[in-house]
Amino acid sequence: MTDDVDVLLEAVLSVGRGPELEGTLHRVVQTAADVADARYAALGIIGEDGRIAQFLTAGLSEEEIRAIGPYPRGRGLLGELIRHPVPLRLPDMSADPRSVGFPAHHPPMRSFLGVPLQVHGRPFGNLYLTDKRGGGEFSPHDQRLVEALASAASVAVENSRLYDEATLRERWARGNDEISRRVLEGDPPELVLDAVAQEAMQVAGADVAVLATVAVDQDDHLQVRSAHGPGTEGLVGTLAPLEGTFAAEAYAAGRPVVTHDAASDRRQTISFNPPSVVGPLAALPLGGPGRTSGVLTVGRRLGTPPFPRVVIDALAAFAAQAAVALELAERRHDAERLAVVRDRDRIARDLHDLAIQRLYATGLSLEGVGRRLQDRSDATADAERVGRAVTDLDETISLIRTTIRGLQPSTGTVRRVGLRARLVAEVDAASHALGFTPALHMAGPVDTLVPPPTADHLVAVLREALSNVARHAGAQRVGVELVAGDDVVLTVSDDGRGIPADARRSGLANLERRALELGGTLTVASARPGTTLCWRVPLDG
Repeated sequence: MTDDVDVLLEAVLSVGRGPELEGTLHRVVQTAADVADARYAALGIIGEDGRIAQFLTAGLSEEEIRAIGPYPRGRGLLGELIRHPVPLRLPDMSADPRSVGFPAHHPPMRSFLGVPLQVHGRPFGNLYLTDKRGGGEFSPHDQRLVEALASAASVAVENSRLYDEATLRERWARGNDEISRRVLEGDPPELVLDAVAQEAMQVAGADVAVLATVAVDQDDHLQVRSAHGPGTEGLVGTLAPLEGTFAAEAYAAGRPVVTHDAASDRRQTISFNPPSVVGPLAALPLGGPGRTSGVLTVGRRLGTPPFPRVVIDALAAFAAQAAVALELAERRHDAERLAVVRDRDRIARDLHDLAIQRLYATGLSLEGVGRRLQDRSDATADAERVGRAVTDLDETISLIRTTIRGLQPSTGTVRRVGLRARLVAEVDAASHALGFTPALHMAGPVDTLVPPPTADHLVAVLREALSNVARHAGAQRVGVELVAGDDVVLTVSDDGRGIPADARRSGLANLERRALELGGTLTVASARPGTTLCWRVPLDG
């Protein structure tokens, strides 16, 4: 009896040696295997859907785990303990009619002991032990030891869960403060959305995060505004249809869409590449039903724990802040546009009431002088010069009136924003990340010659190129040149460190695909110092 007490005391102390939940759970599994002298042990954490959401093992190597494939979800004997949470001890698993067998590459297992693990009287998971060392079966004594361990471990598990939740809420508060600061300081939407995606990925413990909003010119598509994590390089600016995706469902319903295994779901992820590596995934709308402006999507690697409720609550708060940032940016844009319209109206009035009237009066005076000069035979040349001056004044008045009409706001539908204005906006937005404003030069009738689809590609290419410079080049100067003629040519050059020979090219590959879709080319030249990117596509004559 004393030996059992010592064994249990040592086991409980081992389980409670660390505050983090993940580490505590792994110690529970290993300690259970040691107490019962089992070759293999596992802990199946029960998800909100009543199936196994996380499966931790002891006794299997990494190679064996990879060969077996996806973890079990709760069929057969494993599911029996979920449906009936009472201890289960079997001398031979294969002989039990509830057994469904093992997947390929699974090591053979014979004896079985299953014990439920409860926290605050509610099912938390189940301990599964197999293959008693020495070839025998698990005894009632082993069962009592594991039951006692499970009872004591529930306290450690609950403490670790509370610790993890407190840590997460602290990160949530810090992220919330950072995003709120950016919103209140009036940072550009791109910077706020980027901060939202980064903070969401950190708070959720996610591997990837993508934030997309409704495309300006295609309201049936989402456009990626920020992307972080492996497999997301070159995604900023790309479009995804508002159908058949988790993001589309979250956008349409105006509420979060959460799954523990996106890889096995027919709904594809918005843009993770390849989508098969994403397991737990959450897509959260920016705004509520009927007023959704975009979607925040985060994902974890396949086989990792699903997102708990507290994480979904934090992500929903971040998504709401992103919606507020977009709304404020739109209101600021409206206010700035109204200020410009008012200023143009004032200038138009001043031109009409002051400049034109003075020019008209000057023209009348000169006409009078011209008539008097015509009556003098020795002043014919002077009269002609005065006449030409009056003609010039008439042309100037006509030009000013044309300018006034251009300053007045259009009464028709809103015109599409010109490519020049969009490129200027991209350069201005990139200046915050670069720390300086790139030099921008445009030549040719850019707004007239470049069709809208090509213009959309150009904006996305420039955004990605400037983002790459800001993140990787360490440049002090950046030049952007756009020339429209038979071809449209976008050149982005910097004086940074250049592209390393072993650097990943996924972002550049995306830019090259855009060029190839339009029958064009992408060339990248590295110098010392600096890099020059040239994106060229033909224009239909």
